[in-house]
Amino acid sequence: MCIRDSDLDLLTDPQTSGGLLVTCAASIEDEVLTMFRNDGFSSAARIGRVMAEPVCVEVLP
Repeated sequence: MCIRDSDLDLLTDPQTSGGLLVTCAASIEDEVLTMFRNDGFSSAARIGRVMAEPVCVEVLP
């Protein structure tokens, strides 16, 4: 399922868009998550991945 306009509006709301996403290579995911957790962000988690195809965003509840 590709992203609906209402979900896109939610994801790009300027009140919530600051600093929510960080991207990194899959090979260093554990290292990056450990760094965030050590700095007090205990809820840091992988929420998705970038793929070449298909071009869409799926928002999971």
